Amino acid sequence: MKFVSVSELKNDTSAIVRRVSGGQPVVVMRHGKPCAAVIRISEDTLDQLLFEGSPIVKQAVQEALDDLKHGRSTTVTEYLRGKRST
Repeated sequence: MKFVSVSELKNDTSAIVRRVSGGQPVVVMRHGKPCAAVIRISEDTLDQLLFEGSPIVKQAVQEALDDLKHGRSTTVTEYLRGKRST
């Protein structure tokens, strides 16, 4: 793992990104303290992070869990039956 200052990151971004792309994480230091980490990430992982971090998704999941807790649910068969009759 490599440690770089904010100014090093600014001045040598391409080399740092190449290092990270090769699998070596980089910790960015500000005033001698860690403030960020640069890590390699795949498209699938990015999609997962964006999805899980979405306030809309979090709210929808919470509402679904609340519905289940209060017995407000339906089976897939019942749902599809209702969709066909409309």
